[in-house]
Amino acid sequence: MKEIYNKIDFNFFFDFDFSLWEVSTFSLAGAFIYFLLNPEKFEKLIALLSRLLRFISSKVDRTYVKYDLQGKINDYLKKVSKRVKHIDIKNIKIEWIDVSAQTEKQYIQDGEMIIRLKKGDHQNENIVKASMAFISHAFLKKAKSYIAKYQRESMDLFACYDLLKEEKSEILDQFVQDFMKNKMDNEKIADFFEKYTDIDDVGIFYPVLVQELTFLGEKVFANKRDTQKIHKEVTDLVNFLYRYANRKLREDNINDFSGEYCKFGIRIIGRSLVINRDGERVYVNHLKKVAGKNETMYLIGNKEHKKFMKKVFKSCQLDLNYSLIQEETYKAIIKDPEGEPIEVKNYMMTIRNNSIKVYHKS
Repeated sequence: MKEIYNKIDFNFFFDFDFSLWEVSTFSLAGAFIYFLLNPEKFEKLIALLSRLLRFISSKVDRTYVKYDLQGKINDYLKKVSKRVKHIDIKNIKIEWIDVSAQTEKQYIQDGEMIIRLKKGDHQNENIVKASMAFISHAFLKKAKSYIAKYQRESMDLFACYDLLKEEKSEILDQFVQDFMKNKMDNEKIADFFEKYTDIDDVGIFYPVLVQELTFLGEKVFANKRDTQKIHKEVTDLVNFLYRYANRKLREDNINDFSGEYCKFGIRIIGRSLVINRDGERVYVNHLKKVAGKNETMYLIGNKEHKKFMKKVFKSCQLDLNYSLIQEETYKAIIKDPEGEPIEVKNYMMTIRNNSIKVYHKS
């Protein structure tokens, strides 16, 4: 009897030890793969560990500040890159410079933006300064060379505000005091900023406005252009999307933007009444009619009609000569027929004419 119990005990402990080792191995492998796919999360982990140990030396403190900055900005950059095609910068890297001997500057090398900064005494100041440096020098890099100064600065302010708005309130306050307060005294900048807010509420700031400005920048880059026409077109583009953002549910009279550099259409697909009555036919026929005058089409519908929207595009893709370049599900705040705000879950397909040629290397 004693022998049997010993065997049972041995087997039990052997199995337990083996399972623990197995779980540990899989956990480490899983963590390695996760951080490999999400390097910005690894930077945040390093920042957290360094923060706990930064009392040891100034070097550890610099490590904490560096990776905290990189993690925050790279996380934002990753989110934007998922919503906008042809973002040139893949990630950013912070480098500290000697306060007395060197000058702060930014440059791009192999798709990585190097931000060389003088470390401040307060981390809030470091975060705001690095964020604004990134937004100013990397965000919409090609387009910014040709759009008006107030258009550039309003875009920088809103993008940086969006980057920082989920941070602690004192970081946002630092941004307001250091950058936003004075700039918003300019009426044109303040007007654009307010319009961006409405455009962002309906979920089209990045996937439509920033996307179209990215395409515009690729078109005019290193080509002959009329600067005044570009300034006017960007203003018209913002106003067009602002009107679209403030339309009431089922008011679809604002559909196409036909500029010299931006030619696109927005189409709502998937109304239950039309789907039940006509199926995909009516949408397919309409897309065939309007695709020729647009370079990009943004197809928007409720998330529950995602399969139907994909089916519509597939049915006419060859005839249109368009490719699906982006798709996403997102929350949007739209206005009901009475003008009251309601939250919906939308699905958007961005399709692009295959014949469009732009200055862009894959």
